[in-house]
Amino acid sequence: MAVVALALVSVLPPTAVFPCAQFIALRSLLAVGAASLGILLLTVAFLWRRRRRGQLSRTGPGTCRTGVRTAVVGLVLLLVAGVHGGVLVARGLRQRPVDAGAVSVLSLNTEREGADVEAVVGLADAVGADVLVLPETTQRYGRRLAEALTEQKQESGTQPPSFAVFSATGLPSDLAGQGIDQNSDPVYSTTVLVSSRLGGYRQVEESVGAGFGTVRLEPESGDGPVIVGAHTYPPLPGAMMWWRNSVTDVASLCLQPPAGLIVAGDFNATRDHAPLRNLGGCASAGEQAGIGGLATWPSSTGTTLLGATIDHVLVDGTVWKGKGGRVVAIPGTDHRAIVVQLSDQSQQPAGH
Repeated sequence: MAVVALALVSVLPPTAVFPCAQFIALRSLLAVGAASLGILLLTVAFLWRRRRRGQLSRTGPGTCRTGVRTAVVGLVLLLVAGVHGGVLVARGLRQRPVDAGAVSVLSLNTEREGADVEAVVGLADAVGADVLVLPETTQRYGRRLAEALTEQKQESGTQPPSFAVFSATGLPSDLAGQGIDQNSDPVYSTTVLVSSRLGGYRQVEESVGAGFGTVRLEPESGDGPVIVGAHTYPPLPGAMMWWRNSVTDVASLCLQPPAGLIVAGDFNATRDHAPLRNLGGCASAGEQAGIGGLATWPSSTGTTLLGATIDHVLVDGTVWKGKGGRVVAIPGTDHRAIVVQLSDQSQQPAGH
């Protein structure tokens, strides 16, 4: 019965405490594990019942009840697997082509700048990325990408846009006073590239508690989306409070989002975690695009069907809608890139 209890708790766990926060993040693995164990128990129950069918008069009803209990546990596990799988299917497991849209957003944790530059440039060029959000990335790496993207466009014979590069660093306040050099490790930095196609942008100061460098950009002309690049703290033992506070801080941007808000990056949280369950005025562009159930971490699973969806693109739901999306493996990083094509709903004719 302990197995049944654990399985049922996995459906509606306390998502903000250790270790439940870690388990629920891996919903796809929970689904596979519950289904596998359920099938195994049903098989055992069937074989047990078949073997003992002719011996009931000698063994008594106890053995029969044992087989029934095993079968019931197996059925419960299959039901739990179905719930987990159903949630993932509803969020989207199907990648769609990313065509020209109002804005194309690419988010990738480069894992301390280990991501292959050519692969990132190739993907960004292929999807026409207007915004690149790069956690664990310094401004120097971002400039390399910007230059390479411009060169790529020039080689293709098209008029290349330029990319403005913005960066920020961050540490938990408890560690900031310990003399740690935030420029010593790319993990403390987040970098955002913005295409000149969207106009000029300026960087404004963001909350220091929101994670490893939060980049907030506002259009210089006042006409355009507010862009936020985020990388929240990870949910590690002994650091759960930092994690909860940073995810809550980033999610709070959606309570009353500025018009056209786009928030992207490594949230270190899935939509199952409490801070991201209610997005307020935002929507998950990944879910709208049909890729919200695909895993963005870790890439070592070899498939987007196994892992955690912790990289997101959240948008002002009154302005943007995700129309197409991809989750792409990039050599050199344990995260997959998430790409979402946004369409501007505010420009749609009435009734459409």
